[in-house]
Amino acid sequence: MIEAFGAVLPVAVAVALSPIPIIAVVLVLLSPAGRPTGLAFLAGRVLGVALIVVLVAAISDLIERSDDASPAVAVARVLVGVALVVLAGWKWRGRPRTDDDAALPGWMGAIEGSSPTGAAWLAFLLSVANPKELLLGVGAGITIGAAGLPLAQTLTVAGAYTLLACASVAAPVLAFVVAGDRMRDRLDEARALLVRHNTAIMSVVLLVIGAVLIGGGLSGL
Repeated sequence: MIEAFGAVLPVAVAVALSPIPIIAVVLVLLSPAGRPTGLAFLAGRVLGVALIVVLVAAISDLIERSDDASPAVAVARVLVGVALVVLAGWKWRGRPRTDDDAALPGWMGAIEGSSPTGAAWLAFLLSVANPKELLLGVGAGITIGAAGLPLAQTLTVAGAYTLLACASVAAPVLAFVVAGDRMRDRLDEARALLVRHNTAIMSVVLLVIGAVLIGGGLSGL
């Protein structure tokens, strides 16, 4: 079990470093109803991340128990890794060249007016419908399922992965719940920094995790 968690630890860190969910939760927290909306966003984030990794782990475990398991799982890891590397290159080419080019996606303009239900739904979508988030979750699920652990241990590893992957969203939400308005200036500074550098950060993260998955897949062929 420890070995399986160690294998998915870099992927969990990569998901935690994904800038868009962090920017989104900061915008949510800076809204008039920051506390309840932020907690709802966190709940949606945890649900989305957990759903992907548990579902893919279950499928991967079933494949692992079949006759031609190892090659199929190894090929799947290589393919996910290649997709992440390609996505990293695509994002790097589209990175903003100056501070003036760095801007939030247009759909983020409505986040600050979201209801708790809308915030939870947005967080869920950012976890399951965002290509890079989905690929990272699939990669983690394949790795966990391929470990061939008993159900309880599989769920434990998936739960630990989810907690770590969601830590970057949980930290500002819990800090805001405790400290309230004292956190507003820091959150605004964090938002500006992430908007400026989010593409470069995510490109490097995707490249590293893609290379790790490709290496692990090739070693299993």
